[in-house]
Amino acid sequence: MQQCRDASRVDTEDASSGRVAAIGEPSADLLDRALVGWERFLATLQEAPDE
Repeated sequence: MQQCRDASRVDTEDASSGRVAAIGEPSADLLDRALVGWERFLATLQEAPDE
């Protein structure tokens, strides 16, 4: 599974640093906006009339 391990790495032009693992973490602002969107979505489900 060497391919999967290498898929999360990014090559850089700086040869001294070698390969750097790409670690993506969402910002606090993005998480806050996602939470607001999720809460709005849940509110639409609660307001829907019973079928």
